[in-house]
Amino acid sequence: MWYEIIPSLIVVGLVPVIPQLGAYYLNQYFLGNPMRRDMRDIWDRHMFTRDSRIDGAPWKHRGLENIPDD
Repeated sequence: MWYEIIPSLIVVGLVPVIPQLGAYYLNQYFLGNPMRRDMRDIWDRHMFTRDSRIDGAPWKHRGLENIPDD
């Protein structure tokens, strides 16, 4: 019947999700933040240091309220 496909559907649906959840928790444990940034390009390094300077925490994405009105 049609309900026999449900176990395989769950397995196929969870296979792409498990590595993403694992990466989230591994980065949280080892790096102290859940999102890892790629630092190979100079632009990414500039944005990381900019976020650190403006907000103090580069992995917390906040809006325009943190940018000073100079």
